[in-house]
Amino acid sequence: MIRITGLLALAGLAACSTPGIDYAARVVPPNTAAVETRTVDVGRFDGPGGNWYAGRFEEMLASATFDGKPWFRMARYSDGYVPDGQRAGIYEGRIDIVDYRAEEYSQWVTKCVEWDGLFDCEHRAEVEEICLREDLQVSVTPRLIEYGTGQILFQETYFGDASNESCDEGYWHGRRGSHAGGGGYLYGLLGGVSPPRGMVLDALADTIYEVRGDIAPSNTTRRAVFVEEAIDPVVRADPRFEQAVKAGPKSPDFSCYVWEDMKAEYPDSPAVSHNLGACLEARGDFVAAHGMYAEAAEQSAAISGTGQPDEPFRKALSRMSYYRTGLQLIDRLTEPDRGWQPVPGGESLPGGELPEGELDGAPADDEAGS
Repeated sequence: MIRITGLLALAGLAACSTPGIDYAARVVPPNTAAVETRTVDVGRFDGPGGNWYAGRFEEMLASATFDGKPWFRMARYSDGYVPDGQRAGIYEGRIDIVDYRAEEYSQWVTKCVEWDGLFDCEHRAEVEEICLREDLQVSVTPRLIEYGTGQILFQETYFGDASNESCDEGYWHGRRGSHAGGGGYLYGLLGGVSPPRGMVLDALADTIYEVRGDIAPSNTTRRAVFVEEAIDPVVRADPRFEQAVKAGPKSPDFSCYVWEDMKAEYPDSPAVSHNLGACLEARGDFVAAHGMYAEAAEQSAAISGTGQPDEPFRKALSRMSYYRTGLQLIDRLTEPDRGWQPVPGGESLPGGELPEGELDGAPADDEAGS
């Protein structure tokens, strides 16, 4: 066993709230049926901004890349193109106004009312402005329909928001409202007034990127997360544990060398086993990492007294199972001799439910971030 000295200087290395090691990852979203459907067309999106959204949706599909190569092949079923022996589908959907609210208010501001020349104000005065504040929420529900069978392979609802505020001396009352009893106005949806088209498009724009993450694999940065506190008191008292945790983000090689050393000294420590598994994950040895996470989960279950591993160990084991299954799917879909042939099935990834917070196949707390 090699003793590590001089670690105290590493205590200030931790700059991120979630300790661990970042690495380049290839992430597959949970809906594998959508991932496998690589020959696609875009149909109609009903609702406000539908034509605009369909155009942007098609641009997103055409520009989606993975490992530097296009993921989708655009088809035109209306032009008579029929895929031969391939899973293919058409995206269509619906857009709805969830909520639209508008309100008027007035304010007094100081403005120049008489100019002596360019940038030379002769006289300023208090002027009343009428202001309009608008808030909008929209929803869009794209669905992927399999060509030939009509089966819905993917359907999800996404929400987008937009706000606008403007003030003007020449503003007229009720611009976003309608007359109500007593001479007043009702605004927004209450007044039967539709939101401005520009606001609708602004609210819809960001949903395109969310959809992209749910229907195609992504190249991203992922974090192999360390367990920050050891369950067993002997390991917890060893100063190398905390120091190696803090060293991970800035000095991963040295940190992993410490975990290897501690694993030899504390072979039954779930935290040490887990953190060594994180090192193996960051190095790309996912089989070995999976085995180490499984070992850590078993050790945690033995110590907990409940027969079940504590959450960090259970979550890491489940996440690695999903990740490896996703990598196997990518390999099958990108084999050169298979071309655009689909893999059989289309079921969700095995292994139970996704840990809470996962949107793109990777838990939110495993994403890199400072």
